[in-house]
Amino acid sequence: MLITKENWKQTVFITLLMLTFNACKQSEFYDKSALLEPAKSSENNPGTDVGSNPGSVTTVTDPTGGNSGGLIPTTPVVVTPPVVDITPPEVIAPPVVLSPPVIITPPAVVVTPRSDCVGSWGTCTKTCGGGLQTFLISSQARGGGNSCAANNGSTQACNIQACVNLADKSEIFIQDSTRDGDVDILWVIDDSGSMADNQEALAKNFNNFINLFLDKKIDFKMAITTTDGTSSRNGKMVGDSSKLTKVAADANKQVFISNFSKWIKVGTSGSGIEQGLKCASSFLDRYSTSFLREDAYLAIVFLSDEEDQSDKKVSEYLARFQAAKKSKGMVKAYSIVTTKMPKAAQWETIGNRYMEVTKATSGVSSEITNDFSGTLKDMGGSIVNLIDRFALAEVPVDNVINVFVNNTQVDTGWTYDSIAHTLKFNADSLPTEGSKIEVRYKVKVNVLGAI
Repeated sequence: MLITKENWKQTVFITLLMLTFNACKQSEFYDKSALLEPAKSSENNPGTDVGSNPGSVTTVTDPTGGNSGGLIPTTPVVVTPPVVDITPPEVIAPPVVLSPPVIITPPAVVVTPRSDCVGSWGTCTKTCGGGLQTFLISSQARGGGNSCAANNGSTQACNIQACVNLADKSEIFIQDSTRDGDVDILWVIDDSGSMADNQEALAKNFNNFINLFLDKKIDFKMAITTTDGTSSRNGKMVGDSSKLTKVAADANKQVFISNFSKWIKVGTSGSGIEQGLKCASSFLDRYSTSFLREDAYLAIVFLSDEEDQSDKKVSEYLARFQAAKKSKGMVKAYSIVTTKMPKAAQWETIGNRYMEVTKATSGVSSEITNDFSGTLKDMGGSIVNLIDRFALAEVPVDNVINVFVNNTQVDTGWTYDSIAHTLKFNADSLPTEGSKIEVRYKVKVNVLGAI
């Protein structure tokens, strides 16, 4: 065939096209051969580990012989195994929940006395509560006798008195007839917004209070503070206590009364959170060294139309007051407070906490709306009566006491005030100067349960 210029171009083009097609066919053959050959090799040589030598080169025969030696080197496919996290999962133990212990409060046992068991009370020893205890028994239950053993039947029949531990108490005083009675008086005055009229009434009727002290020649000292325990006024003295003494009153009674009337009106700008007990305690912290005298009674007078709102328990404040004296019986509290709610009450509240500390010290409580003239006279008289008496620190069981003068028991010539818990000798039976006076009595310790 004659190849012309034009035919030559076509021939070259067709030849190139066929070579390209043939190359594609060969490439496909090589790819398949690369995939199939290792499997065949493994079948023919079972002991051969395919892919065990990743660094070797696998050769495939080129059927066309186009490659030198008929071998085509191929790169082995290396498959990286997936990373398996074999770390065991963290096990979180649930928190241990501890159930709070259940506290069961035993019910209180109330022993109600029977009406057929009356009379004075004595003591009797009997097994009670797992041990030998001393308990109280009425004289009528004993049949009027003194033998406990002979009256056990009556005791069991009455079954009216709980087993009570009794302890012996003894207090010693020294007779000092030459010294005038001493008393230190602290006035704690409510200075909240409702107290103007009460302060005015106290100032106006003060004569009824102080005249008794002057007539009896009582050696007194007085000081004034407020019920505002929320500021720097907490327990701070109002006025000058050195001008509120017997010495100042003897020098010029009118000036003395004028000073008291001026300072007792402490104003009405104080806190509405009345804290009389706290302020009295704070006053003692500030001035006990300069104001209190060792052998003088301490009388604390509270004046307020609302309840005390101090932060501590009444018993804690009482302990603080009594710690200021060598004998707890030398501390007396008096309250002029709201003792009953008025029908048209606005801000008034009953002063239970003031009355509680008053009762605990055998003092006197009075209603604030009563006539101040009578209230102050009665209160002054109660304080004056302490001067020639011996005040006991505890409350005797059934108000029974035994009195000894210079170690000899005396059963007459004296009286015992069961309200104020004080011993007073009759004028014709006063012990001689320097005599030792001992008062013995029993006090309740605790209740163990009914017989």
